Amino acid sequence: MQKTTWLGLAYSVPINPSKARVYVWRKLKEFGAEYLKQGMAVLPYSTHNSQQFTVLAQKIRQMGGEALLVELRFTDPKDEAEMVERFQKQMEEEYQALRSDCINTANSLRAQEQPPGSKESEQIKQMIKRYRKAKARDYFKIAIASEIEDGINEIIDTMRELAGDVGAQLKRLMEA
Repeated sequence: MQKTTWLGLAYSVPINPSKARVYVWRKLKEFGAEYLKQGMAVLPYSTHNSQQFTVLAQKIRQMGGEALLVELRFTDPKDEAEMVERFQKQMEEEYQALRSDCINTANSLRAQEQPPGSKESEQIKQMIKRYRKAKARDYFKIAIASEIEDGINEIIDTMRELAGDVGAQLKRLMEA
């Protein structure tokens, strides 16, 4: 296994108001961070992740907390492998939910004879946004990601076909 350089954010935030702790927790979840220990979140090193942690550390300090950014490496390959597995498991769960949504949406579209309405279109847009966010956090490139992308492309192709079918039907009505 190739050694990874990691970023660590050690932090503490005041107990009150609780919205500060919730804010930090949500941001770390959004970044896809994992906890090394309580109060110490880690991400694989990248310029983007470094910027995210730097901004969050500044926000923590503004909220009256303490924050320390560090680069680190695991000395025991087993410990690093366990951390990588945690990141992979996180992505696997997110991708499984997306795959299920893709399958359900594709099946629903195939059962329709017309393009989806604005509600369905918005759901598909949200699914694509979720996929893009997940893919950005897929630091160790889980294989299932390509299945999700294929599923989304299938949904897009089905929507094109449905739109074409409806367009042809409307044209026939005009010519009748």
